[in-house]
Amino acid sequence: MESINIAIATDNTYAQHACVEMASILCNTAQKEKIRFFLLSDDIEDDKKEAIVKTVQNLGAAISIHELSGDKRFEGLYVRGKLTRTVYFRLALPDIMPEDVHKIIYLDSDMLVFGDISELWSTDVEKIPLAAVPDYGIMSSARLWNEKESFIGMKKDGTYFNSGVLVINLNMWKEHDLGHELLSLVREEQYPHLDQDSLNKIFMDNWISLPLKWNIIPPIFYLSWKRIFLNPKLRAKALEARKDIRIIHYAGRYKPWEFERHEGFNSQYYKYLAMTEFKNVKMPQLAKDTHSKSINRQLIRLKIAEMLCRVF
Repeated sequence: MESINIAIATDNTYAQHACVEMASILCNTAQKEKIRFFLLSDDIEDDKKEAIVKTVQNLGAAISIHELSGDKRFEGLYVRGKLTRTVYFRLALPDIMPEDVHKIIYLDSDMLVFGDISELWSTDVEKIPLAAVPDYGIMSSARLWNEKESFIGMKKDGTYFNSGVLVINLNMWKEHDLGHELLSLVREEQYPHLDQDSLNKIFMDNWISLPLKWNIIPPIFYLSWKRIFLNPKLRAKALEARKDIRIIHYAGRYKPWEFERHEGFNSQYYKYLAMTEFKNVKMPQLAKDTHSKSINRQLIRLKIAEMLCRVF
């Protein structure tokens, strides 16, 4: 039986959320016994590791944990804001994964998966190093696009991808030593979008595009009026993806676990949380800046996006 290999990197802070994500994958995949998780850990506490393993096993899949907290390859790498060095763990997958893993799906730890992951796994990357989803958040911003042209040499008519969902040809990465090339690059440069910029630089014009529905970031989820809805180049695909979400990526400031349950906004997070060994933790889990966020504004934006999906 062929395994569906999935890697997720997280630290202790996001361990619970990675577990909820794994539960969402297993609850929406028909042949979940095929799934093999590889958790790339940056010093996750033992009790949380045990909770994650128990959750995955209870839901019918396999998991192995790779502790990377002492790995010197990631020491001193540039990070900013709330991002941590775990973002760079995906770059070392060729060295971390067992020899029998030739292809892998990489997922960020702030996601929920609503589609059958086997559909994503079926992506053919035999002749290409990776597949990813275009990042409409970057591509719809003149400021950010100018930044990418300056920092990594993006072409004006190019496509920039989000690194949160990757289907990776590990054989090709190993053959061309791409992991080491990427890690060398991020040690030399301080890119604004860290690993994502380095991946886009190295794989520019050498990747294939996944459907937008496999990585719905906030500008798509809320159908940002100026950047997405009024953009004739992006609107049609954004609407199509918004109506058929397979993966939602909470890449913005508003994380589902920071707020009480609200239907449509974070109700699915609470649904899958209840299926994990973290089901009894105190919720919501506020961040230092939660008080400065307006959940009512987000709910209004969400209602407008849902209305636009019905009308168009």
